[in-house]
Amino acid sequence: MERCPTCKAKYNGKSVCYRCGTELGLLLKIEKDAAMHLDKAKQAFLEKDFEKMFFHARRAWSLRQLPEGRKMLACAAMLTWRFETAIKLHHDQGS
Repeated sequence: MERCPTCKAKYNGKSVCYRCGTELGLLLKIEKDAAMHLDKAKQAFLEKDFEKMFFHARRAWSLRQLPEGRKMLACAAMLTWRFETAIKLHHDQGS
């Protein structure tokens, strides 16, 4: 997190925004969980466990929609023959 989602103050590493008092702990946990699932998807790819890769990539994408997560999920979808999901991710990219 670079900025508070409420007041846009620069994030200072604490769980409460210094400017507006917004509780940031839950958002930080979501970011951490998304990163963890993305790492697990990468590991599953290295292990050639594509179903597991798809599960973790989808979970990461559902928590935080970042370009890296989109790519990972699209690759996992292709590797598990879920072509409609891969195509949807490609088409939704511009949205």
